[in-house]
Amino acid sequence: MPKLFSINDKKILKQVQKTETELNNFLTNHWKYFFSNFEFIKNEFQLSGNVRSDGSSGRIDIFAFNPKTRKFVIFELKKNFDRNISQQASDYKDFIEDNFAEIYLETTQKYGVNLPSYNEILKDQIEIIFIAQKFTQTHIVNAKKRNNVTLIKYFWFENDLFLVDYINNDPDDEERQNTEKIKKIKKIIDGKDELSEIAIFFYKKEKSKQFFDNFFNFLNGFGVVDLKINQTNISLKIKKSSFSIIPNNGGGKWKAFLQINTDFDITNIPSLVFDDRFGEKYLKEKGGKPKGSLGKERFEVFIQNEEQLEKLISFLKAKIF
Repeated sequence: MPKLFSINDKKILKQVQKTETELNNFLTNHWKYFFSNFEFIKNEFQLSGNVRSDGSSGRIDIFAFNPKTRKFVIFELKKNFDRNISQQASDYKDFIEDNFAEIYLETTQKYGVNLPSYNEILKDQIEIIFIAQKFTQTHIVNAKKRNNVTLIKYFWFENDLFLVDYINNDPDDEERQNTEKIKKIKKIIDGKDELSEIAIFFYKKEKSKQFFDNFFNFLNGFGVVDLKINQTNISLKIKKSSFSIIPNNGGGKWKAFLQINTDFDITNIPSLVFDDRFGEKYLKEKGGKPKGSLGKERFEVFIQNEEQLEKLISFLKAKIF
């Protein structure tokens, strides 16, 4: 049981009990302090129709949107967590997924919330946040197995002091992880960790790694790059753009040192060597199917020298935003 000591009053403050309505109003009125990473839509969001598993309608305590994950968010508030709240939230989640178009229109038109376009929102991955004074160990274990479920304990003390404790998915922890990820990647790019996964991936392909470093540093100027090392390529994602990177030693058909796969139409960049996986010539060579690319992107760009890489980077500067 947490204890809060007041230096001014020279005493341990007592916890006070508030109703769910008071809790709802408090969080709604102080939204930017607790959930600035979410777009508030409406508290007491009414769901009309056969919503609950018992055949009745329902009402979401607080309905929000997560711009980062592009998912709707259900907040359920209780004094003490019980099985019923879990089933209730699951019913609401299913209802939103089944009636997504209507929910989207109501959010944007009735409540005036500015959301991404309809096709950009993930329709079948609703996030659920439970806020309660207590959770059982079973609830905690199950929630930590699911990225879309967050548990938050709250404590309300006299003198209007309010404390929240994230059991899982604390956004501050995520920021720290991103910071560490950036430091790790920078360390790799600076060549300070010779035993790193990237160093091993580019083993004895120094020119290839040099080109990769330049390209990665360029992307890193737009924000945090999601980097994943696969068995045969490196996947890079930044904002809405993705690239697949494949090393080479200057040999092969194109005598390239680095292959960069992209969905950007690079056909008009002068002196650039590339294959169009959906082009007629390519498909004919591959027997009618776009084989050969170790990545999902359409264009395979073969970097033979620094000049070609600079031209590609200059082209992408105006495309990535």
